[in-house]
Amino acid sequence: MIYPAAFWPGILGISILLVGVFTYRRDFQSSSRDGAFGLTALGPVFVAASIAAFAGEHFSAGPALAALVPKWLPAPLFIAYFVGVAHLAAAVSFVARRYIRWSALGLAVMFALFVLFMDLPAALKRPEVRIFWSLVARQATFSIGALALFAIATRNDNPRRAAAITMIARIWTAAVLIFYGIENALFPRFAPGVPSMVATQAWVPQPALIAYATGLLFIGFGFAMLFRKIASGAAARCGLFVTLLTALLYVPQWVMAPDLSRQITGINFVFDTLLFAGTVLVIARAISETGAAHTANTTTQ
Repeated sequence: MIYPAAFWPGILGISILLVGVFTYRRDFQSSSRDGAFGLTALGPVFVAASIAAFAGEHFSAGPALAALVPKWLPAPLFIAYFVGVAHLAAAVSFVARRYIRWSALGLAVMFALFVLFMDLPAALKRPEVRIFWSLVARQATFSIGALALFAIATRNDNPRRAAAITMIARIWTAAVLIFYGIENALFPRFAPGVPSMVATQAWVPQPALIAYATGLLFIGFGFAMLFRKIASGAAARCGLFVTLLTALLYVPQWVMAPDLSRQITGINFVFDTLLFAGTVLVIARAISETGAAHTANTTTQ
């Protein structure tokens, strides 16, 4: 049975994903000969599909999400719905390929506000709870990934600024991947990929082995991203790996969910993991394209 609260996030996420694959098909086809680098063309699509799904959650569960808004902010229900509208607007902008620089910048600010107003205060209040720090790292990475998309969109206008943003995104993402890799290795009973507090589904074979492998790969990708010459390839392969995790582990978890609670959990796992994959793929492309633009600009001066 499909519940309305799960239907709208799912239908919005899938619809935007399909539209995005169509609008970015030529980019994907032209770069697919480069192997893992071909998938970087779909980074903005994965980001768009994910935030569209989260927009659906804000529309269908606005009162519940309003309870998460900091108490000192006014009109929490309005804020919950406004965030949903902002997410959907950014998603449409990305797949329509219009006003991307402004949508990416706005999305970066929004995720940064999530960190400053919710995730970081919670982590500082209870520093012993590891998942709070994982959430800080995740939301900050999403913010920096949106900035990387802004850097791609504006690389010809200001190559030096784009290169600086990309350098920050590369180093931050490298650190987060190493952190997440350690988390996966230390807590193998939890679902692999972006750290969570939910145990791996019972149907998944060798869950501890998958978690250890995920941890080692994340650590390897993270250290590789510290070196500029191989950073783009490492990020692209990391994005491919996280995309496979989404498709092979979390899409079946969503499809097989028997009730509303587990359907919502499945949707969150799918689109959280896909958003992380899309973010890393965007950063991989930014490393390649902004570096080339900066080099070309330096050469012509």
